[in-house]
Amino acid sequence: MPLPLTRDPSISLLLLLPLLFTAPHCSMAERATSPPPPPPQPTLILHDPVISQSPPIFESGTYVVQVPKDQIYRVPPPENALIVERHRNPQQKKRTRYCSFFCCCFLIVATAVIAIALGIGLSFAFFKSKNPEFRVQRFIVKNNTSHHYPDYDITLKVRNPNDKSDILYMQGGVASLLYKDQKMAAGKFPTFHQDNKNSTYIGIVLKGQSIKGAKPKMHVSFSLKIGIPAKMKTSSFISGEVKIVVKCEFMVDTLAKGTRILSQQCQTNR
Repeated sequence: MPLPLTRDPSISLLLLLPLLFTAPHCSMAERATSPPPPPPQPTLILHDPVISQSPPIFESGTYVVQVPKDQIYRVPPPENALIVERHRNPQQKKRTRYCSFFCCCFLIVATAVIAIALGIGLSFAFFKSKNPEFRVQRFIVKNNTSHHYPDYDITLKVRNPNDKSDILYMQGGVASLLYKDQKMAAGKFPTFHQDNKNSTYIGIVLKGQSIKGAKPKMHVSFSLKIGIPAKMKTSSFISGEVKIVVKCEFMVDTLAKGTRILSQQCQTNR
């Protein structure tokens, strides 16, 4: 029986195997009488390069795709970005702290320098400023019937010779009248603000005792002492408080009505 031919030689070998390996226990007669088994149908295996390289066809359905854990991503919260930015730029953070510290130190030093400069300027302006000038303009002895002691009514002319500094005469000023180094009368000095280059007339009333042994028509010498707490004001700055001490030596022609100042010499210190 002719063997069918195939395109693959391995298939022909497969077709010959059933004929070569027949059961050995069968006799010759049985072999002659029994009909030969039908030959197996050859299987053709075709290797088509076009078919083998075609992509597989997937049916529609639901598929589960597993992704490795280290490839799963999520959106971090916003604060994490700030933390990463800080760690990423440590030099910038240090630079910012250094700049802040430097700015604070600079402000402190600048403030201290300005305060010292203002203090020095005010002190210089105060100590360089001139003392006020005092003069006795009028001296009147008035009899006081209530306590039988005279009142000494004195008018002073106060001049501020400074060009840029005002003088603030504070509360607590006192004035004393002395005759032969003995205190005869005392009173308060008023408070007022005197502008620069200004002259002011101030009246004070001193209450005390009568002058023993003095005649109405004779010349009499007196000493007037005044102590005044005062401050100097330059622009919008005011200096510390100091005490201005005034001493005037003056002579009058009479203790009666119409007293005139014959001579005087006043000196101001602080």
